[in-house]
Amino acid sequence: MDEPAHAWRAVTALADLPSDQPFEVAVGNTAVILVRWKDEITAFQGICPHAAARLGRGRITDGWLHCPQHKASFKLSDGTCGKGWRLPALRRYAAKLEDGMIYLSEPLREIDADG
Repeated sequence: MDEPAHAWRAVTALADLPSDQPFEVAVGNTAVILVRWKDEITAFQGICPHAAARLGRGRITDGWLHCPQHKASFKLSDGTCGKGWRLPALRRYAAKLEDGMIYLSEPLREIDADG
C-alpha cells in the first residue's frame, strides 16, 4: 500500500512564534499547537485528550504544557502525560523550519517518540 503524498504548508513565521507559550494554528479542520522551547519547535495536537479543551490557551512551565481546563500536564519533549492523570500522550506532527517560516505537513503526518 502506498504512503499518501505530503505537501508542506507554511503556518506562521518563526518571528511570530512566542517562546514558552503554545501557539494555535489550524491545518484543515485540525487544531495544532506549535511550541517553541529550548530552541526546538514541536507541533502537537491542539485539543486535550481529556475534555477537548484548546491547549493553545494553556501555559508552559518547566518543560510542561498545562491544559487550561483541568490542569493535566504534558511533557514538551515527547507529549507524555504527567502525574495524576492517565491520558494518552499528545500526538506530535512533522514540522520544519525553512527561511524563517514554520511548515506543517498536509495532510498532517504524525511522528512517534523516536521522531
